[in-house]
Amino acid sequence: MEPLPDPLESPRRVALALKRQYDEVHDRDSGRLVSLAEFLGSASYGAIVADKRVALENDLIEGRERYVCPDCGKAMVLRSFATDDKSEDRFFFRHRFDTQECPGQGGLSPAEICERKFALAKEGAQHKHLKRVLEESLAADVRFTGTQTEARWKDVDRVRWRQPDVQSAWQGRRVAFEVQLSTTFLHVIAERMSFYRRNDGLLLWFFRDLDSTVFKQAEDDIFYSNNRNGFRIDSQTLEQSRQERRFMLHCAWHEPTLDERGNEGHRLAQKVIEFDDLRFDVSDGGVPRAYFYDFDGALAKLRQRREQEQHARREARDQALREAMEAAVVGFARQTDGSPQWLTLRRRFKEVGLELPQALYGGDGPFYHLQAAYSAKHGKPVACRLPNLMGLAHNLFDRHKSALWAFSVMLGHFNRTTDFAANGNVEGWKKKRDLYREGWDRGDDLYAPDRRYDDLLAFLFPDAAESLRRSPGLVERLRRQRSSGIRSP
Repeated sequence: MEPLPDPLESPRRVALALKRQYDEVHDRDSGRLVSLAEFLGSASYGAIVADKRVALENDLIEGRERYVCPDCGKAMVLRSFATDDKSEDRFFFRHRFDTQECPGQGGLSPAEICERKFALAKEGAQHKHLKRVLEESLAADVRFTGTQTEARWKDVDRVRWRQPDVQSAWQGRRVAFEVQLSTTFLHVIAERMSFYRRNDGLLLWFFRDLDSTVFKQAEDDIFYSNNRNGFRIDSQTLEQSRQERRFMLHCAWHEPTLDERGNEGHRLAQKVIEFDDLRFDVSDGGVPRAYFYDFDGALAKLRQRREQEQHARREARDQALREAMEAAVVGFARQTDGSPQWLTLRRRFKEVGLELPQALYGGDGPFYHLQAAYSAKHGKPVACRLPNLMGLAHNLFDRHKSALWAFSVMLGHFNRTTDFAANGNVEGWKKKRDLYREGWDRGDDLYAPDRRYDDLLAFLFPDAAESLRRSPGLVERLRRQRSSGIRSP
């Protein structure tokens, strides 16, 4: 009889323990704090057991304590337990040996916790290597003097102090260098920024790598506050420092971009630079910064150019509308009024927020205001058979008094006084002129301009917009004061 095949087993599910005392361990090799989720990754149960749990124990047996407690520095191991229904195995970190010596984080302030993590980050092999690279790079540049490692920098109050990884003097100015970042110490970063600024020192941070797409939050904090610049040193820059006898370093930065739709973005650029190429200043937000590429300045220029281009496009559009309106009024014919061409012009003006009537002529629309304005511009009547400007003036006074203000302003704007007086009975016209001026002075509604068309006239004649919007009564009173020799207030 053939044996029955064994039933298939479901893969064992992996999860993080819900109640765990330690959520991260310190990786002595990299100097980083590694969370439990990051340590486990997406590996299967079998891979976690073989490549992490057992491998970690094997390292400890052979004397390699890579992952240690971030609070006491003792070796940590990976443990797990199965849920009651055996549906999943939940993993957690714990000390290799039970100990009462670990202080944990109880009673520590947030600043003290950050300081502890910052100190742990300085114990990694990579951190120590970078400090040596930095020391040798500075030694290659004779302009750096008094270089010290892990030496105290006392505050101006002689009480507080900081201990940068490396410090030196460059052309008489003290510079603090910090290498390698942890992930949770913004408070520490800000305190160091403030400290060195208060003590007239410069501060420069070095990153592990310069791929801004994978920066952790703390690296973002440094990168963006440094005008979107990041710095790194390695064996390549050390060799270049020795060859050039100048302190050389990698720099990566964002360059602002602008697409056709006006959306802002950026691209990453990088090169090896000299320390001399750096600028140290304070941002608009009051944050001390060090940078090679001025992202903020480049972005401001990009926005300014975009605004200029947008302004040029708007002006070209507006000018085309002005020319189309002028052509429509100057070439006006009643038989084609309200034609498809006019309706198209209406739609174009509506796009800029100006409502036009369905037909140019008739009703209480802006026809006579436009006729008055363009006649003044051309120095002769348009859209009618009147012989001269004097004739148009009489027609407006007799039939369309609300357009007299626009006509008067535009005659002055285009300096048509001589053209106006060259034809017709000037003395006869002055009688009518005095009447509407008196009406303006009294505030008589009979001579008041129709203010509904102020925006349209201002758009069509932007250079005269301020004059067109003024009060006829005020203008008339000021004119009378000047005529009588009385100074206006």
